[in-house]
Amino acid sequence: MVRYRLEKVEKSGMRLLFKLALIGLLFTGCAYYSTSGGLIGGIRSVGIPVAGNRSSEFAVAERLTERTVDAYAEDGRLRVIDEESADALLQLEVVSIEDRPFTYTAAEQTEQYRFTVEVAAELVRAVDGEVLLSLEELQGWGTYDAALVEEEGRDVAVDRALDMVIEELVDRTTAGW
Repeated sequence: MVRYRLEKVEKSGMRLLFKLALIGLLFTGCAYYSTSGGLIGGIRSVGIPVAGNRSSEFAVAERLTERTVDAYAEDGRLRVIDEESADALLQLEVVSIEDRPFTYTAAEQTEQYRFTVEVAAELVRAVDGEVLLSLEELQGWGTYDAALVEEEGRDVAVDRALDMVIEELVDRTTAGW
């Protein structure tokens, strides 16, 4: 009789333990996780005006702006919206561009070029103009074959260089997430 009561107590204890574990799993499985803890200064949206340019190649600044907007939209941690409604503005400027020989043939002819771009960026809170983040020297580069036409060579290298800069820019501006 005592043994029967012990088995009954053990079974009811196991059932209670199972029910508690099930309830615990249910609550943790439905828990809400948010990455919206805020960026530097608590911003959640950014406006990206057309990049400034200190170089002689204006198309590079335009490509920088377009590719930056696309990168932030793809990343998704910050909403890219119009400048007037944004929590902050990401101000970009092409500081310099360099296109130099990178490798040579045995006959001392240029085989490859290295395209380098330097960009400065500031993340500025829209409400009060406070500079939340200042990045002075973001550099990116890409190499291309001297024998290729511009669309297959240099343009691809420019895009690679800009993508290097933009990747670092996105990483540094969203590091608070």
